[in-house]
Amino acid sequence: MLDTMGYAFTYPLFCHVAGCRVGCYVHYPTISTDMLAKVQRRETGFNNSDYVSQSSSLSAAKLIYYRAFAAAYGYVGAHAEVVMVNSTWTSNHIKALWPYASDRTQVVYPPCNTHAFGKLALRPRLPEIVSVAQFRPEKNHDLQLEAFARLLDDHPEYKVGECLTHTHFLLAECCY
Repeated sequence: MLDTMGYAFTYPLFCHVAGCRVGCYVHYPTISTDMLAKVQRRETGFNNSDYVSQSSSLSAAKLIYYRAFAAAYGYVGAHAEVVMVNSTWTSNHIKALWPYASDRTQVVYPPCNTHAFGKLALRPRLPEIVSVAQFRPEKNHDLQLEAFARLLDDHPEYKVGECLTHTHFLLAECCY
């Protein structure tokens, strides 16, 4: 069985009940060490609301839950004979969370047609900033837009034209 969707909790079932060998390609861990650390520091974020982070008892309960979930996630991940991940960030988290599969974890970057990029004209062209990411709360697209706006405010020489700049911001805000 080769899992590419993130269904790690099915690995023991496929391994022990169906007798399958299990492999996986992990795009994003179900729980990350970043999430655990944020709850432990009682820091508000996409996975830790103000309500929880401001309460020592709720934070303690959530940390117990997260640690138990991370341990269970590590147990099921150990059933994968081959673990492929899409980045060093994911690799570091999977190795920390799935210590028994650490030696079987390899980074396999998503394919990219570099020949098409090679055909793009490099000059003359306008400077461009491209952000490619899934629309997930932890990607914090609002912060990217705020940083870009600040860059343009602090360095007006980077502006290509008011209309173009505002169009990009409007498109980004509409898509979010």
